[in-house]
Amino acid sequence: MTLDEELLAAARNAGTTAAAAQDQADIAKAVYHHSVLRLHRAGGSMREIAEALKISHQRVHQIVEQSKRTEKCWFCGRLADEVDKMMAGPAALICDICVAEAQVAEVGDCSFCSETKPVHQGAQAQICRSCLDFSAAVISAAASPR
Repeated sequence: MTLDEELLAAARNAGTTAAAAQDQADIAKAVYHHSVLRLHRAGGSMREIAEALKISHQRVHQIVEQSKRTEKCWFCGRLADEVDKMMAGPAALICDICVAEAQVAEVGDCSFCSETKPVHQGAQAQICRSCLDFSAAVISAAASPR
C-alpha cells in the first residue's frame, strides 16, 4: 500500500506545529517556575505566593525545593549568585554565561535531552545546540518584563 502524499504532508506539518507548540509551552513553564522562585527569593512566603497565583502551597513548595539543588553551573563551576540566570535541565545546570559562550563540537550525549549529537563539553556535563538554543530562549524570556 502506498501512503497518500497529501495526508503524509499534513501529518508532517502537524508534527512540526506540535513540536513548536511544545517548545513554547516548555519555555513558558520554565519562565513561570523561575518567576515563582524569584518571588520567593524576594521575600514572599510560599503561602502568599500560592494565594496570589491561585495554586497550592504544596506546588509552590515543590517549585522552590527543585531549585535548591546545588545551584552551580556544571560547565564552568560558577555559583548561582555569580551569574544572572541559571537554566536547569534534568541532569545538569548551565549558567547564562556558558549558554552565550558555548561552542558545540564533538559528538556526545547531551545532559539535557539525552540525545547523541554534537555537544559543548563542560566540566561535569554536555549540552547540544538545540538545548543551548532552548536555554537561551528561556533565559531571554525570563529577563523580559511581562
